Amino acid sequence: MDEKHVNTGKTILLVLGAVCFLAVVVFLLLLAPAFVETTMPNDSYLIRITGLSGLAVNGTATVMVPVPANAEGELVMFESSSVLQPAGWRTAIRETPYGKMLAFTTTEDYAQDIFRPTGEFETKEEPRLLVPVLATPDNVSVAGFTRGSGGTYTTVVFLDGFVPPENATSISFDLEYQGGGGMKYLIEENIWTATVNAAVPSTESGFVPVPAGYHVGAGGLYL
Repeated sequence: MDEKHVNTGKTILLVLGAVCFLAVVVFLLLLAPAFVETTMPNDSYLIRITGLSGLAVNGTATVMVPVPANAEGELVMFESSSVLQPAGWRTAIRETPYGKMLAFTTTEDYAQDIFRPTGEFETKEEPRLLVPVLATPDNVSVAGFTRGSGGTYTTVVFLDGFVPPENATSISFDLEYQGGGGMKYLIEENIWTATVNAAVPSTESGFVPVPAGYHVGAGGLYL
C-alpha cells in the first residue's frame, strides 16, 4: 500500500513538473519576441501659433519660439539649416541673447497662422525640454530641474515686424515637445514633455517671457 502511494506521489510530481515546464516554455515563447524588441526613442514637436492671420507686415516680420534641447543646451531637433517651412514663412535656427531659438520670418504683406508638427527618431535617452530657460523654481540649475518629475519654468518667445492693429488681439503660442519613450529588453524609458500655452498681445514687440510646463513620465518594466 505504501509503495502504491509512493508511486502515485511520484506520478503526480512528474505530471506537475511537466506542466510547469510546459508553462515556462510557453511563457518564454510568448515573452521572447517582446524581450528582443527594441523601440527607438522619438522626438516630436507640435508648433501652433494662431492670431497672426491677417496681421499686416512692416517689411519683414519675425516670430521665434523655443527649441527642444538637453540640459546642456544641445539641440535634439532642427540641426539642419533648412527646417519646417510652413506656408508663407521661412525658418531657421537663430542665435539670440538667450540662446538658440527657432525663427519664422515672412516678407508677405500679411502674415499667416503657423501650424507645423514634426517628428524624428532619437539615438539618445536624456532629459530634455524647451529652451531657452530664463528661470526655474527656486533658481535650481537646468540640469537639476530636468532630473525632477516636473514643474513650471520660464521660457521666451519673440515677435517683431508687425503693424500694430487698431484693435489689439492676442497671439496664441501652443507648443508641445515630447521625447524619449524608447524600449529595450522590456525596459521602457522615460518620456519627457514640455509645453507652452500662452497668449501674447499682438501689440507686443521683442522678447516676451512666457510660462512653460515640464513633466516626466516615468518608464519601467513593460509587460
